[in-house]
Amino acid sequence: MRIRGNIPFFVLTLFLVTLGTSCSSIAYRAKEAEGAKIIEKVGRFKDQEGRLPRSLTEMGIAETEEGPVYYKQVDENRYQLWYGTSLGESVTYDSDRRMWK
Repeated sequence: MRIRGNIPFFVLTLFLVTLGTSCSSIAYRAKEAEGAKIIEKVGRFKDQEGRLPRSLTEMGIAETEEGPVYYKQVDENRYQLWYGTSLGESVTYDSDRRMWK
């Protein structure tokens, strides 16, 4: 009898874990897609202006503390983008390597 009583709890827990993981993956993909748009805009800006933008605002993108994607000019030819994945963790794009890490 005790085992049967735990089955609904187990199924509910499994469902919630699966749902949480799926939602996180969707959120990360959305942030990476937003990052890809910014990478394209940075490239166009550099082609037109001959330099990297100093901020997202300079490209017409509103910067907020909530992000979702953050930009930093590292030097004259290099920039980074990043977005948070969990508390204290983030994924970073380095323009030198042209990849997310």
